[in-house]
Amino acid sequence: MSRRFFGPTRAILYDEHVTETVFFDVGGTLILAHPLHWLRPILDRWGVAADWSRLAEAAPPAFDFYNTHHLQARSFEEALELWRTTDRTILEGLGVENAAEVADRLVAAWDDPATWPLAPHAHEVLEALKARGKKLAVVSNWDGLLPRVLEVVGLADYFDAVVVSALVGAAKPDALIFTEALARTGADPKTTLHVGDSPEADAAGAAALGIRPLLVDPTDPARDLRRVLEVA
Repeated sequence: MSRRFFGPTRAILYDEHVTETVFFDVGGTLILAHPLHWLRPILDRWGVAADWSRLAEAAPPAFDFYNTHHLQARSFEEALELWRTTDRTILEGLGVENAAEVADRLVAAWDDPATWPLAPHAHEVLEALKARGKKLAVVSNWDGLLPRVLEVVGLADYFDAVVVSALVGAAKPDALIFTEALARTGADPKTTLHVGDSPEADAAGAAALGIRPLLVDPTDPARDLRRVLEVA
């Protein structure tokens, strides 16, 4: 899923296994997903007032719109238009004046790393896994902008493959996106770990193919990305 609208989830524990390949979700895993982590700092910096007491009601319609339409947003232009409508929806829900104009500013800032704040320890964990000789891949429910976003935030070079739902035509937990990642990396499900934040999309989707899932919460020091280094 995209990184915008998700809060923390419960981590799960595993027996030790040999791990040769690690798949990563992006939104809520490598990039902080909750609007308080990305949208509020931007609006505060711009001096844009929002009623954050309305966030619980404002976020779900925006996420529902994104989730319904992201598979059709393959091109750069389509992806930006998807984000424009998604951002406008949450801004309107927060009572932001001139929400359409603010959404335009957010879309124009797509290539600003501040728009996509990294989870704590993201570089540290990815560097350590590469040093251990692991193959790494992104497996993410996102629009066609994701490869460029990974370049913007400095993560692209860690990955041997970037498998994006909009570009393969299937979203987690669909088996197709996982099998595409396995094919691109030459990985064996039995020696692959999938790291994500969604019990349904990440954990259930991976487990259905015999891939070990690991749920993390990058905002909880006891369950953040460093857990990956304990099991991989």
